[in-house]
Amino acid sequence: MSLEPIAAVAKAGATLRAVAVAIVIVIVMGLLIAIQQIRVVTLQGAISVEAKAKQEAVDANKESQATITTLRAEAQLNADYTADLNKRIRASEDKAKKARKEFDDLKRTSKPVRDWAAQPLPDGLRGKAASGNKDHSHKAASP
Repeated sequence: MSLEPIAAVAKAGATLRAVAVAIVIVIVMGLLIAIQQIRVVTLQGAISVEAKAKQEAVDANKESQATITTLRAEAQLNADYTADLNKRIRASEDKAKKARKEFDDLKRTSKPVRDWAAQPLPDGLRGKAASGNKDHSHKAASP
């Protein structure tokens, strides 16, 4: 009996085992590569979502900055307008005080103005009924 057929079978079995191990290694490597590819695709999707969110945040920030700039400019215009209005009010009040003082001085120093200022107001302006408009109808007529 010769051992050659057994050796050939053993050699073929070893070759088949090596091929099977190689196939298993290739399958495992393929799975690992597929898993890594899925991770890469998932991360790329997450990166694109984050990039879009970042761009939206940057755009919103730019819009907010523009609004802030506009509101600051309007607030400054309002402050300038208020300051100008206060100056005008003070100037008008000063003119009114001066006019009152001049009128008071004129009342004391000018005879025609003193005479005019001393006149009594007409009854209608004092809150009383005018003397010509008195109604006597409530009195009984005497026989």
